[in-house]
Amino acid sequence: PFCASGSRGLLRNLRVEELWQQLERIRSMGLEPQRLTLSGIGEPLHNFDAVRIFIEECQKTSLPVSLTTSGGPLERFREALQWPHNGLMLSLHAGTPEIHRRLVPRAPEFNSLIDCLQRTLPALSRRRRRRLGINYLLLQGINEDRAEFLPLLPLFRRFPELTLHLLVCNPVPGADFSSPPAATIDALHGWLVAQGMHVRRPNPWRIRQSGGCGTLFVGNL
Repeated sequence: PFCASGSRGLLRNLRVEELWQQLERIRSMGLEPQRLTLSGIGEPLHNFDAVRIFIEECQKTSLPVSLTTSGGPLERFREALQWPHNGLMLSLHAGTPEIHRRLVPRAPEFNSLIDCLQRTLPALSRRRRRRLGINYLLLQGINEDRAEFLPLLPLFRRFPELTLHLLVCNPVPGADFSSPPAATIDALHGWLVAQGMHVRRPNPWRIRQSGGCGTLFVGNL
């Protein structure tokens, strides 16, 4: 509901060739990407084969690719954790099933996602686990209370290599969501670190109007 990117609905999935065309267009402008993130307007794991092939082909050219997903379907999420990506970010945005269902209604059930991580991560190397993270978009009055983070502590204490990425919301037309003020975010960050979590605050790119979570619209295809 907070995401402008999906507000127009799903048109269709991109083919592998179209993913490459986006990359080649950037290169034709004289820019050479150092790394890529696949997030999609929708869910990348719903375009499973094309995304997998694209990541594998990028690996052959030594171009690092990371993947952002809401985690479903679970069997695909479990397999994607093993792919040769540069990192996988799970967009969770909550610490309880109720808030998670409200913010990511089409994702797998919250407890199923946590259970999947608990079962899958022990089989991964520490190096690979360091490339995994949880995205948490802070929304004022909804999920910024410290109590919302308490259920996540056991996961991060068991797997200290995981990173919690705190994100901020860039307002978009028609969406009644905003993030807490900077002072509140700083205090929350300090508290989470004190709990033993590895936490990152929003970087400068993510707070730009064209780079915030869920701010991009799809054009005509």
